[in-house]
Amino acid sequence: MSKEPMKVLTEESPDPEKRLWRAVLGQAFEDAFGPARYEKTVNDRRDAQVFLTDYTADSFVTVCENAGFDPSFVKKRVEKTIDQNQISRDYLLNIKQEWSKKYAK
Repeated sequence: MSKEPMKVLTEESPDPEKRLWRAVLGQAFEDAFGPARYEKTVNDRRDAQVFLTDYTADSFVTVCENAGFDPSFVKKRVEKTIDQNQISRDYLLNIKQEWSKKYAK
C-alpha cells in the first residue's frame, strides 16, 4: 500500500471553508481506510469507519454538505473504498453496534 495520503475526495475549491471540511472528510477516509500508522489507534480507525458509514447521521450529512458534496456522492465513494479494501460489511455492522453501545451511556 502506498504511503501517500489517500486522495478520495479531491476537487479544488477556492472557498477556504469548503477546503477545510474536505480536509476533515479526507482525514476521516485516511483514518478509516488508510495504512496503519503509529499515531492512529484501532479505536481511531473504528470511529472513522463508523462516522463514514453512518450515512443518515446529522454529523455525516453536515460535514458532507459543508464540504460542498451531496452525502449520497460521499456514500458512493465510501462504498467503493470499502469494496476496494475488501472490508466485510458484517465487520462494519459489528463495530457500529459496539460503538452505539459504548456512546449510548
